[in-house]
Amino acid sequence: MWSPTHAQVLVKRAKGLKIKGKNGSNDPFVTIGLGKEKFQTSVIEKSGDSVEWMEQCELIIPNKGNTAEVVLTVLHRNFLGVDEFLGRIALPLSDFDHHEKPKSKWYPLECKPGQKKNDYRGDLEVRVGFTVIASDKVGGSVSDLSKKKK
Repeated sequence: MWSPTHAQVLVKRAKGLKIKGKNGSNDPFVTIGLGKEKFQTSVIEKSGDSVEWMEQCELIIPNKGNTAEVVLTVLHRNFLGVDEFLGRIALPLSDFDHHEKPKSKWYPLECKPGQKKNDYRGDLEVRVGFTVIASDKVGGSVSDLSKKKK
């Protein structure tokens, strides 16, 4: 039985985003966090309520992986101040079967933690998969076997 060491997160697209920018457009981007690791997609300038990224990152699963969650936050880049919150989703790793082939899924964006707002914030399409990457600390790789003399 194998345990994944990394989560591959593909941010595909968003739909139904609230418009926060001037002139009826957004400059959205997504931050992805898992444990202490973080990744940020590119900013898609002057987009509407729907946007496509198709950007992937690979994040190390923390030691307590069964309780870890991937947190994706959609923000509007505000060049004159603080970026504006559009929505977020938290995906517990325990909700995924790492033996299954990764599938894309639409997730509804939620408000900030601790807030009880129920207004629609849009949806984010994401695919989460898992990989095992050998490290020197874990004890070598398959290629080491071929070097042994018989």
